[in-house]
Amino acid sequence: MKIFPISHNGILNDIKKEFEVVKRIEDADAILLWNDVNAIERGIVRLCKSLKKKTIAFQHGRKGTSKYYEPFNEEISADKLLVWGEFDKERLIKAGRDEKKIEVVGTTIWRNLKKRKKHSGTNVVFCPEHWDKPVQENFSVRDELRKLKKVKIITKVIDGHNLGAYDNPVFSNRNDWKHLKTCVEVLQTADVVVGISESTFELLAQAMDIPVVIMSEWEPKAFGGDLRYTDYPRLVSRASHQATVENLNEVIKHALEYPEELKKERKEVCEEEGGIHLDAVELMKKAIYG
Repeated sequence: MKIFPISHNGILNDIKKEFEVVKRIEDADAILLWNDVNAIERGIVRLCKSLKKKTIAFQHGRKGTSKYYEPFNEEISADKLLVWGEFDKERLIKAGRDEKKIEVVGTTIWRNLKKRKKHSGTNVVFCPEHWDKPVQENFSVRDELRKLKKVKIITKVIDGHNLGAYDNPVFSNRNDWKHLKTCVEVLQTADVVVGISESTFELLAQAMDIPVVIMSEWEPKAFGGDLRYTDYPRLVSRASHQATVENLNEVIKHALEYPEELKKERKEVCEEEGGIHLDAVELMKKAIYG
């Protein structure tokens, strides 16, 4: 079977190995997309339908289904939407999306996981929010983390972040096949992860049984000029500690002292949101052939 993949975040790295990859949509049996809601990808879906080509959209990140819910309320335009876990499927159905188009397949990001490494000292890994412009929350957390004593701060940055603004930045580009590998390597020596929101990076941390602290403070703001983002709810799972800037360092110290706390919740959330217990490649192949 021939596929034409349009990937992001490394979600199709492994599945591309299972099929013949072609360079033209016209030559493909199935077109695999990392989303079917952005203008370019939605246009590709329309083109493929006119060519009677199968289109399959893949959840590309932990919050990768956000455009299907309020306040965006996008429909699933592809023939199928493959999601990571039951958590997203249930939310999609509740939001009124077409249940017949939704399949739970897990995700191949788990293939990048590695064992944590023993290391000297204490490492706190900070994951700034990625937005279309610098956000104050990133700098407020950065400044507070700098007050911690006898702790090394490492900052996991991606495309769009100003590396010079953060301590010990480790960079990866989400369109590079090494992106997930770099994320996991950073996490191998992390003792606590601090994030502005629970993204894919934090889910990887939870899968590696690393305590995660998420900030509860967020000033609603537009993204790409889209004011609907100011009404988008920011969810935090039960697998993370929550903190404000005022008590952030105390919460971090607590997480360092009691790393086994929320261990059960971390495992459960990785199953619910990430389908970590599923054979993702086999389920994806079945969905693509089906």
